[in-house]
Amino acid sequence: MSTKPEQITQETRQLEVERVLQHSALDPFGILGVSRTCTPKEVKIAYRAKSLLIHPDKTAHEQARNAFEKLKKAEAELMDDEKRKSIQAMLSEARRELRAEWQKEVTEGRRSIEGIAEDTPAFESAVMAKYRAIMIDIEWRRRQKLKQRMADEGRAAAKDEEAVNEKRRKREAEKAWEDTRDDRVNSWRNFQAKSKAKSKPKKSKKPKLGAS
Repeated sequence: MSTKPEQITQETRQLEVERVLQHSALDPFGILGVSRTCTPKEVKIAYRAKSLLIHPDKTAHEQARNAFEKLKKAEAELMDDEKRKSIQAMLSEARRELRAEWQKEVTEGRRSIEGIAEDTPAFESAVMAKYRAIMIDIEWRRRQKLKQRMADEGRAAAKDEEAVNEKRRKREAEKAWEDTRDDRVNSWRNFQAKSKAKSKPKKSKKPKLGAS
């Protein structure tokens, strides 16, 4: 039998707020308390039940709104088929890597065979730690690629700007050349005229004949 709203105590609500807050935002399954193989229907049911518990209007916990927002985000991620499958794939990868690491430690004598049991809270906790490490690495790589792309775009933009400036300078030079064309022509004509005047031979004066 389900618990009636009036039977839910403030203590129960506050404990649920604390539970949601303690879960990593990278683990929507844990936040909603559903299995890693949950269906969309199970996600909806879990979200409805927990949202009624921790809704800010229902509890006086000072972090209730933060917990509620975290719950909503987890529900949105798991209701998105692509995101849910991506998270499930990353968790599977985390399990595979952790299993390989622990098996290697057993081979090297650094861990007992009993210490690699997968149906234990310790293993699940280690899986989440590995999952977070994978997600952080993916995010770091994404940011590095974005940084590199922005740098490349910046260099390309600077190159384009320089090309534009070069064309502008060329146009200005051509315009200045055209604007002074008449002055250059007149100067050349004056120069030629003076040169011709200098090169023209002077007429010699005939001597006057004396009186006989």
